[in-house]
Formats: sequence, structure tokens, C-alpha cells
Amino acid sequence: MINATLGNGVHAGDSEPAPVVLAAPAVSMLPGSDPSPATGRFAGQSLVEELLRQQEDRAPRSRLARTLGLSPLDANGLAWLRAAQAEMVVGDILARLPEGYSVFHSLPIRNTAFWVDHLVVGPGGIFALSSKTRWDHDLTGSVRTIPVGDHTMPYLRDARFESTQITALLAGAMPATAVVQPMIVLVNPHKIRLNRKPDVVTVIDSPRLRRWLVGRPRQFSAEQQATLTAVIDDPTTWHTPVRTSAPDHLHARFTALEQEVSAAGIRRTTFTVLAAALGASLLAIVTLPVIVSVVEYLAAP
Repeated sequence: MINATLGNGVHAGDSEPAPVVLAAPAVSMLPGSDPSPATGRFAGQSLVEELLRQQEDRAPRSRLARTLGLSPLDANGLAWLRAAQAEMVVGDILARLPEGYSVFHSLPIRNTAFWVDHLVVGPGGIFALSSKTRWDHDLTGSVRTIPVGDHTMPYLRDARFESTQITALLAGAMPATAVVQPMIVLVNPHKIRLNRKPDVVTVIDSPRLRRWLVGRPRQFSAEQQATLTAVIDDPTTWHTPVRTSAPDHLHARFTALEQEVSAAGIRRTTFTVLAAALGASLLAIVTLPVIVSVVEYLAAP
């Protein structure tokens, strides 16, 4: 029977019907980690590049739209923004791994339309991490699919596919029995319930990630890690070319866009509060004469 690893790393088989509940404290959005030394790509860079490309195709907001606090992003753009923020949170966690770990971000997988969010090489193995975020309610799903809104998302299937592809790319540098281990990291979850069904993907919340990785039993020697890192460091291993265009400039543009979205939200909230206060004032003005008349009528002898 194939096992699945859920939450804190405990193996669960499909013969056990009880769900596992993951509950984690809120994690603040961080500005992102430093670029990985091998590729020069920072956490979330693939998403940032696509988001900024989409933004270039959008017409700029009018002065009235900016005044009223309309967001510079539509719903799709906000989804890309939040996904990039999730990858940056995970990237920051991975940057705090101890010596002996190598971390790579946003690597495009050869011959596919996929990229791996984060690739970690350490004594305990090699891990392909996919970052997911923004569930503000209880979520119940299986280890095959995860529902988001009215749709079920094949995150687990995609994670298995990515790890299989990366294993094939790195096969010549890895021990014969080694495989890339797929992981899904849930950033800032409210509560996640996963029924224990067969799978090979590790699903974990972000606060437990660092401890889980460090706690893996040793699989690679230092020499094996160095060999793997050298192959990952080679741009020809990945989809050609690996874009390394001005990470600092990309990150600065992304930060500026975040600030625009935040400022628009504050302005929108301010207008909403002012409109509510104005409405209450107008209601009071309209109803005050009626109230006075009723009081006078009741007070009359």
C-alpha cells in the first residue's frame, strides 16, 4: 500500500478513515528571500515576471479610479500577486535552513509548461516544494484533489508530475534509489482537513516546514549533495533559457505594485466608512423631524 505524509510528517494509509487536521497560526507576508546563488532567481520570480507582463498590457487607472481606490489589479492579477507572496514566505523560511542545504527557486522544468517553486537539496534528500495560500475558511479535501471555491484543484497530481520530471532530469547525478520528493506547503492556512487516502506527496503548513526538513534522516553524503547541486546549477539542466533578468529591478517593481494595491485598499475602505457615516447622517436629518413630532404628540396633554 502506498502511504501519504500529512501535516507533521506522520505516515497514514488509506485504511485509516480518520481525518488529519492541520491548524496553524497566521504568517505575515514577507518581502521574499534572497536570490538562489546558482540561478540568481528569487522566490516567486516566475510568478512576478508573469504578473508584471500582464500588468503592462492593462490600461493605467484613471485619476478618478485612483481617487476612489480601485485596485490596479483585477481578480486574476490579485491571485498571481498572492501566489507570489506565498512563494516569498516559503523562500524566507528556506533561507533560514542551516549550513549544508542548497535552495533554488522558480526553475522552469524542461519540456513542460511547469516550473518548480522551490528545490531543496540537503542531507535528508531532495525536495520539490509547491507553495499554496489564501484559504480563509475550513477546507476539507482528499489527498488527490484540494477544493478551492467551487473547483477541485489537482495540486497533488501536479506535484507528483513535477517531482517525476525533475527526478528524470537529475537521474544521472542521483543515487539509483533516490527520487525527488514532492511537497505542498500551505502558507497561512486556517484549518485544513485531508482524508487519509493513498498518495506520495507531503502536505505541510509553513510554520512546520523548516523543522520537518531538518529532521529528515540522512540520505545523501556531502559528495552526493555537491554533485546534485552542480547539475542543478547548470542552466542547461532546465528549460532554456533560465531567465536571470535584473532580479533586483523585478523585485522593486513587484514591491511598488504591492504598495499600490495596499494603498488602493486603504483608500477604498476610507471611502466606504465615509459613505456609511454620510448615509447615517442623512438618515438622521430626514428622520429627526418625524421623531420630534412623535415625541411632541406623546407629550401633549
